Amino acid sequence: MIRVILWDIDNTILSFDAAERAALYKEFEEFELGEFNDEMLQCYMGINRKYWQALERGELTKPEVLVGRFEEFFKLYNLPLEKAPAFNERYQVLLGDTICFHDDAYNIVKGLKGKVLQCAASNGTKVAQDKKLKNSGLDQLFELIFISEDVGVEKPGKAFFDKALNDASVWLRENEASLDGMETYLGELKMSEVIIV
Repeated sequence: MIRVILWDIDNTILSFDAAERAALYKEFEEFELGEFNDEMLQCYMGINRKYWQALERGELTKPEVLVGRFEEFFKLYNLPLEKAPAFNERYQVLLGDTICFHDDAYNIVKGLKGKVLQCAASNGTKVAQDKKLKNSGLDQLFELIFISEDVGVEKPGKAFFDKALNDASVWLRENEASLDGMETYLGELKMSEVIIV
């Protein structure tokens, strides 16, 4: 029996690509950095992917990823490097302004509300994820929200999921009667009772 779903937010429920595109176009205008185009977007996306993969391998810290990707991108296009930290800060805020659901994701999450414990599980920044969850209404559909900054370890590390599963077990013991059709839950979660999407 499935008791828990840990949902990734970016590019699972919400289109991160749409939010990223809108944020970067707007920022180039706000920071008066000249014209931004789709070729530049594709270049940035490749750099960004490389930095996040390095984070997942433990080669970089999140602060190094967040600013480093923009520094590398700015160097390529001869943009002022000193603007990279402020650019990243604004970027985190703007990512939550564009809400674009993948396919029928919202209705799926909404339809599962009250049937299983649904949790957000994200390695995105707290600023960006909190705004996305609020603006999308997902904050009202998830019982628990796990963001790496709050958990204290990066997703997809084992410690991140250990914390999420432990907290989910506690929630189920305290609240499972509120879920439709669930018998009283007294144990610890088994992986066969969890879906990670």
